[in-house]
Amino acid sequence: MKLLIFLTVIFIDVAAQFSASGQTAILNAHNALRSKISKGTYVVKGTTKPAGSNILKMTWDPTLAETAQAHADKCVFTPSATSGIGENINMFSVSREISDIDQYGFIAANGWENQFQHYGWSSNIFNKAMVQTVGQASQMAWAKTGLIGCGIKNCGSLPKSSSNRVLVVCQYKARGNTLNQYIYTSGKTCSSCPSGTTCETDTGLCV
Repeated sequence: MKLLIFLTVIFIDVAAQFSASGQTAILNAHNALRSKISKGTYVVKGTTKPAGSNILKMTWDPTLAETAQAHADKCVFTPSATSGIGENINMFSVSREISDIDQYGFIAANGWENQFQHYGWSSNIFNKAMVQTVGQASQMAWAKTGLIGCGIKNCGSLPKSSSNRVLVVCQYKARGNTLNQYIYTSGKTCSSCPSGTTCETDTGLCV
């Protein structure tokens, strides 16, 4: 009698989504930057930037998170070109085993913000030069952007590579980085909050 051995292969989906704590970490990184700018305490290259009068506090949007996750699942390091939304993308190459994928959202946000620290910006009016230097940081700081949602995926390794790839995608509404428009309006903190919002004293942001 022949003994038939059946091998069951279990495929583990390396896709992931941000946990609640991961979402909070990303959101806090964005709002911390926005709060410092709004209060007039954000320092770049030794210069304190003017306070902002109209900067919204960001909130997490599940719909944006869903579309961001859909794009992250493709493991393609290119913009999604989704109509009407802003977007920041970061691909990490990780040489070790990935045990805490949540951390890469916060790391990505800090990296985007560091564009401001590295390049600085001389005008609050967004121009073509800023696209290649501070384009991701300016989207984080864009005053009229009030919603954010992000996705993440462990994309595994490429052939002949031992490094794992992690893709982070964050999408924003309203879309920022419009040429010849203000990143934010300078002025007394919260003095020009959009209609229907009020000033949150602790953060200096419009809610």
